[in-house]
Amino acid sequence: MSPITFLKEVREELSRVTWPSKEEVIEATAGIVIFCIVVAVYFWALDFVFSELLKLIIEK
Repeated sequence: MSPITFLKEVREELSRVTWPSKEEVIEATAGIVIFCIVVAVYFWALDFVFSELLKLIIEK
């Protein structure tokens, strides 16, 4: 396959792609950011609880 044929096929394939709207991209991005924040807070809370428990165990 020649590079020119390949590029023509790539262009044809890209024209068939259903691209998301701006609103869909913003909504998906917001969902991902919120999910990441929730997971970060969850792990921060776990880390805090376990570190405090470890401090209690070590002090005794």
